[in-house]
Amino acid sequence: MFVYRYDAMRELLDKHRDYAENTHECLLIEYIDPLTGGSVYRTMTFFMQMVRKGERTLPIKQSASLLVAPFEGRGHALVEGKRFELARFDTVAIPGGHWVEYVNDDSDPLILFVASDEPALAAFGLLTRYGRNASGDVVKLL
Repeated sequence: MFVYRYDAMRELLDKHRDYAENTHECLLIEYIDPLTGGSVYRTMTFFMQMVRKGERTLPIKQSASLLVAPFEGRGHALVEGKRFELARFDTVAIPGGHWVEYVNDDSDPLILFVASDEPALAAFGLLTRYGRNASGDVVKLL
């Protein structure tokens, strides 16, 4: 049994807050099993995601389904164009195959805890990930 402390993850997010290479997911850090270096579970993985002040992700669509729970900040998710508010103690389920964007509506970072079934899909060769670039063109991300 392992314990994954939020304070340590929050510190890691702050340390890398200037990372700006992933415009589809902003800053996304995966929790890993320290013994295997892989996902925490064989069928599920977990992430912490930071959407910085004033930031909006580019649309992303993947075969994985997500559960998204905000830990800090306020914002909203656009799932297939429909707006879902993101505030502490909310949980939003995002089915695989839907376009999603995240928008930070706050002056503080929006910190999201994300659970995903990516490992199960990857094991069967079914994991796909696409994004739209700034021009709106669809590009393969995975």
